[in-house]
Amino acid sequence: MGKSALAAKLMEQLDHGLWPGRTRIPVVSGLVNLSTRTSGISLERLYFDCARLLPVHLRTHLERVWADNLPVADRIQELFDALDGRLFVVLMDNFEDLLTDEGEVTDEEIAVFLDCLFRTEAGPRLLVTTQIPLRLRPELRRFAAQVELTDGLGADEAVELLRELDRDGALGLAELSDEELLSASVHVHGVPRALELMVGALAEDNAELPTLHEILEDFVQRENVVESLAHDRYRRLDAGSRTVIQVLAALRTPASRATLEEIVSRVDPEVDLGLALSKLLQVRLVSADRTTRTFSLHPMDADLAYADLSRHSPAGRRAIERRIADRYANTARPRPAWRTLDDLEPLRRQFLHLVRAGDHDDAAMVLGEISEWMVWKGSVLTALSFHVLIDDLVRDDRARLAHLVPYGHARLSGGPLEQALDLFRQGAELAGRLGDPVALQSAVFGLGDTYRQMGRPEDSVEPLTRAGELARENGDTENEIHSLLSLSLTLSYSSRGEEALAAAEKLRALAAQTGDPLTEARAWNARTISLLTLGRWEETVVSGARAAQAYRTAESQEAVAYALNAQGIALLALGRTDEASNVLEDALREASLMQNPRAEGVCLCNLAWAYWRSGRWDEAAACAERASAALQIAGATECSAAGDLASAARAMARSEPAAAAAALTGAAGALTGNAEVISASWLLQQAEELGAAGT
Repeated sequence: MGKSALAAKLMEQLDHGLWPGRTRIPVVSGLVNLSTRTSGISLERLYFDCARLLPVHLRTHLERVWADNLPVADRIQELFDALDGRLFVVLMDNFEDLLTDEGEVTDEEIAVFLDCLFRTEAGPRLLVTTQIPLRLRPELRRFAAQVELTDGLGADEAVELLRELDRDGALGLAELSDEELLSASVHVHGVPRALELMVGALAEDNAELPTLHEILEDFVQRENVVESLAHDRYRRLDAGSRTVIQVLAALRTPASRATLEEIVSRVDPEVDLGLALSKLLQVRLVSADRTTRTFSLHPMDADLAYADLSRHSPAGRRAIERRIADRYANTARPRPAWRTLDDLEPLRRQFLHLVRAGDHDDAAMVLGEISEWMVWKGSVLTALSFHVLIDDLVRDDRARLAHLVPYGHARLSGGPLEQALDLFRQGAELAGRLGDPVALQSAVFGLGDTYRQMGRPEDSVEPLTRAGELARENGDTENEIHSLLSLSLTLSYSSRGEEALAAAEKLRALAAQTGDPLTEARAWNARTISLLTLGRWEETVVSGARAAQAYRTAESQEAVAYALNAQGIALLALGRTDEASNVLEDALREASLMQNPRAEGVCLCNLAWAYWRSGRWDEAAACAERASAALQIAGATECSAAGDLASAARAMARSEPAAAAAALTGAAGALTGNAEVISASWLLQQAEELGAAGT
């Protein structure tokens, strides 16, 4: 953790007359540097290094005392008498090399020196660095101050150190930004020695000439890194203590005694957990939090221990990961009890440990249970990252089906939509082949909803209608309702507003029948978009507000952004631009919480037009550029329209109305008639006005 470097810095400050934290600075008469890794720590070395800093007559006297071969305690007392109140500071670096795991001093002469030191006020001050705390009798602890270093370097210090280690720029670090160097530091938890080894690995590999990123990919698995960072105390651990370390490394989170007991007992029933924890706490390989009553490893120690386990015992690693996964499975809450994302945490952890165990089929089955619920609660990016972890690694057909369809729904929210379409097609084919009507309904619904969001309503109606029929056959009222919602929205996108409104009324009837808050919210949402399609602006404003409130009452983020977005468009149509800007800003915040790039892009595009109508050209351009980027991620067709709108706003900021008119015309041509996006006719009208003004 940089103990040696910190101690060296302190000794340097003392040498320059600086005493950190003191206003009245004592005069230091001598500084002595000892280390087990250089010239060693011994009484003889300490004695003569101190003597050499004293006046000649005292040094000569001490040399005669040593030559007289007096008892150790008498020699030490003569040294203390010669110091005569002078302030000497002795650094003993890497003192753990002279300690047992229990913190007892193994060098008899140094042990006597310490005993004498605590019996007098005339001795030197000691600055000791050690990975294992020096064990002192209770009555002596008041004479010692212990400072634990558990955190790595801060951001500025880490970047500064990396730049110092490549002063001539030969390793390419000078060309990297502070952000890139900080990212590398975070990878090794800011541990100074690890940063040095990382740069050393760059310098030593003259054949492959790896980049810093390539070095980090397998950093903790490099043999020289483990040798340099993992102290001998790792190697002195007994089998039981090593098992506990390995379990904590695999857990990657603080664990209670009960959790460790359950997992460790299943990995190795012979381990005495209490004894092992006591030893590990003594040598500071494990830390304890008395408030939470949990035990944990430092992240760097965890990385090293896990890398060592993976290298030397892959079978053991898999067994530990499976036992941990079992533990989380046993603590998971049943689906009816899920209320927040926290309720899914045990299952999320179970999934990750199964992945690390290489049990990808089992991991897929767990993910199939939670993925759509995570998306529904706004954790789209997390769900996508989980699916990416196992994609192409799942072999069993049913496990593959459990992965494909929820993955499609995650892509439907997070984009690109073309990927969602492909996943739903694969899922529908596999569900049909396996005879799974529930998965088939979900896949077919996904197909229809994807077509709808891609602006292809003509392709959406058939699968959505079929999805509703399948849900009804399966006795699945919830998905029947969802299919009806999407069908209503699709009809709105097809400019069939009256039919869409009729479907919305069916939803309202189902909401009254079931008393389900989410169904009521969906009914209001379908009604809002159908009213928007019909151009019934005042009703849309009221209905959009009711839909947003209903979704919040149902504790669902599913379509709050879309409801507010529709309300904002209606306000724009009514000429209430300031109100529209406020509502669309709220819609954008909700879309960001949903982690849905299409919703975010749509809201940004409409907000850009609201800013345009207020003459806020720079803000309009920035919003439209963000909209284009988000819609491109989603694979939505409106992305080019947003880009043209940004160009138009930039042109207006430069007082170039003709260029702005041309860009607006291009934007209008790229819009598909989706009711949830500003009307192309508005853009064309503005373009005509700008053209007329230019002539």
